Parts: sequence; C-alpha cells; structure tokens
Amino acid sequence: MAQEKEPDCGVPGKPDCVPALPSDEQDVAFSHIPEHGFSLFLAQRTKTIHFVRHAEGVHNAVNAAAGNDDPVTHTTEGAWRYIDSHLTTAGIKQCEEGRTGVLLKGVSPELVVVSPFTRALQTAHIMFAAKGIPFIVHDLCRERWGKYTCDKRRTRTEIVGEIGPLYEATCESIDFDTFGFAEEEDIRWTPEREPSASCVSRGVDLLKWLATRPESNIAVVAHSSYFRHLFGTFGANIHDKDKEQLHRKAGNAEVRSITLACHRGFYPEGDWVSPPGGSDVFIPKIPSFRRGKWATPPHLLAHMHGKLPQTIEPS
Repeated sequence: MAQEKEPDCGVPGKPDCVPALPSDEQDVAFSHIPEHGFSLFLAQRTKTIHFVRHAEGVHNAVNAAAGNDDPVTHTTEGAWRYIDSHLTTAGIKQCEEGRTGVLLKGVSPELVVVSPFTRALQTAHIMFAAKGIPFIVHDLCRERWGKYTCDKRRTRTEIVGEIGPLYEATCESIDFDTFGFAEEEDIRWTPEREPSASCVSRGVDLLKWLATRPESNIAVVAHSSYFRHLFGTFGANIHDKDKEQLHRKAGNAEVRSITLACHRGFYPEGDWVSPPGGSDVFIPKIPSFRRGKWATPPHLLAHMHGKLPQTIEPS
C-alpha cells in the first residue's frame, strides 16, 4: 500500500500531487463557524509553541535605570559596552524561577529553538538544560536589529567560544550553525532600526519553519520586540481580553504558550526516494528533521541493510 502523503499541492518534488480536499477548499484543514464560537482542527495540524522572552540583560537594567533607551543607542558615548548583552544576576535568578515555573505549568518541549544572542542562549540553557531536549539556534528569531547596540550580536567565535562549553558541561545537543550563524559577523545590524515589515516577515517565516518540524511541542527563546511584531500580526478578530494578552509586551523570562494551527501541510527541504518493492518515502535534507512523521520507515531501513554483503553461514 502506498504511503499516505500530506494533502498539499506544494509538496517538494511532487508537482502533480492531488489535493485530498475539494478544489475550493484545498488549502483548508479546519472548520470555523463564528456563531458557534470555536474552530475545529485536526490534531495532527496543530503544535504547541511556548514563546519565552530572555531574562533581564544588562541593557535592560541600564535602560530601566535611565528611564529610556539612550544608554544603548549607538550614538551615545559608551553604548558599545552593551553589545549583545549578558544576563544580570537578577536575570539569572529569573531563569532559575522560570525553570521551576515551566515545570509547574507542565511545559515540556521536545525541542528548544533559540536566538543566537548571548542573553537568549543563557536563558534557554538555564531554563531547559539537563532534560535531554535538543537545542537549535535560529537566526530568524534574533531580535529586531539596528540602532541599539544591545541588538547587534557578537561574532560567532566569541559567542560559541563562551556559551558552547556551558552546553557541553551539561551534555546538551545544540546545533549552532545549520540555522544560526550563516556569517561570522553580524552583517544585518545597521544604524537604522529594522523595518517593521521585515521583522514581521521573519516571524512568519519562523512559524512556517516550525510547521515543518516533526515535533509537536516546541519552545522558542527570543526577544520582546520580535515577539511584539509577530504577535501583533495575529488576533485582530479575537476577544478583546485575549487580544490584550496576546499583544502586550512580554516580561523578562515570561513564557507565553500558543497553539499553532496549520491550514495545510508544510514540508521541509528534502527529496522523495523510491526503494525497490516499497512505496515512495520523503527524506528531509536536514538530519534533525528525520524523526516523528519524517522518521525513516521500516521498509526503507530494510532496503538499506539489504545492500550490505551477505555472510554465508557454515552448514
């Protein structure tokens, strides 16, 4: 029997695939009836995403003391001391308390996606380390770049050289480079603030990427302005109290959990393979995707082992 494939007309390498839904609903995998006050989604179309703002950084503390953002504005004398700020002692304490809080709330992600900035990497490690959860650094969830020195990251060599040993000390699996550090230097930062549309676009692109992941419960550790732009894109038609909760600025080390409902199937980069005697199999290009619904099926595993030389047992 052929392997069931996602009902999606944009399947990589399958331009002729047939949608499983009627032509006028081919991109819809949910039912929404406003007068009922709820929507129905297939469970496999949903994911729980826990958005976590980093804990208090040095830049947060100096801005709070000044009552404005002048200390980290690039034209201010001494502002560059706050480039890619570390956590304060209070911020580290927030992470300790946050770690206890996520346990009490039942937050148990299968994957932690984290911004490449130092304060986010520190927050992610203190809150989620020593649980056997893999970490992936992703540049799409970096803070809104520009104008402020705290929002320019240090070099990859500096960050990985300092933070890497901390993750190694607790035996964490962390992928710094596949999605995190395309360049050694931060080439995106400019004296002008990143346009709002660009920040929103990055946020939506991250949601699309999360939709392709095999995990159904994921934490994203990132930044307040980034989250504010992303959340502000959604919720125009929801109840005012819910909208206020979704759109308000996140506090340091705050966890905000949402359900990501996918109206259609999303595929990561990959290829279809056709082993002899078996059905077609989609294999993601990036190894970390090859689990869950993208796991290698038994008939392909058998085919792989069938290529090994056969040992003749003595009679």
